[in-house]
Amino acid sequence: MIEFQNVTKKYPNGTVALDDVSLRINDGEFVFIVGSSGAGKSTLIKLMLREERANSGVVKVNGKNLGKMPRYKIPKFRRSIGIVFQDFRLIPNMTAYDNVAFALRVTNVRSKEIKRKVPYMLNLVGLASKMKCKPDELSGGEQQRVALARALVNSPALIIADEPTGNIDPELSYEIVDLLNEINKLGVTIVMVTHEHDLVEKFNHRVITIEKGAVIRDTEEMEANIC
Repeated sequence: MIEFQNVTKKYPNGTVALDDVSLRINDGEFVFIVGSSGAGKSTLIKLMLREERANSGVVKVNGKNLGKMPRYKIPKFRRSIGIVFQDFRLIPNMTAYDNVAFALRVTNVRSKEIKRKVPYMLNLVGLASKMKCKPDELSGGEQQRVALARALVNSPALIIADEPTGNIDPELSYEIVDLLNEINKLGVTIVMVTHEHDLVEKFNHRVITIEKGAVIRDTEEMEANIC
């Protein structure tokens, strides 16, 4: 579960990125977060990952109050979340297999478990035949699939995808969101930041719209009011 309670984030230059934001994302939901450039979407994600701290209010993720979390606990907390970035962030001199395996090796998972999990995850994202390929031998869509497999390999309950389709062709964007959709059906919570409104319209999920640091629309609340 993700919960923001009256959260305000102001940067040292005076920019108010979020202004008294309150929202709740329950376990198992698939939520799109949309908004124009500079609306506050990136700050929202940074607060969820404890890359930034709120000036006021409470941010809770998976039952943990991030404002009170000691620094030494942050790396372990982040490893409990699957994170997919727009720029893939793959290690260029490693194969697809090793890029995914790396996420397990840093948590001291046994070799036997790595050999079992990595092929399974790469097969899940349709890359069983590309395990030995390095990033520059893969298309943009394939690189994003490797990044998705890496995010999934530790079996997180939450995946945060920050513009995951921003650097791939439009037709491949649907494939990536389709994959996230299937993963969500397994009970994994998905929070996806995007500016691609056609994707949002195609997939019938909750949409939170942010503008000028405030939540201006939440389709869940709209549906509740209709009922």
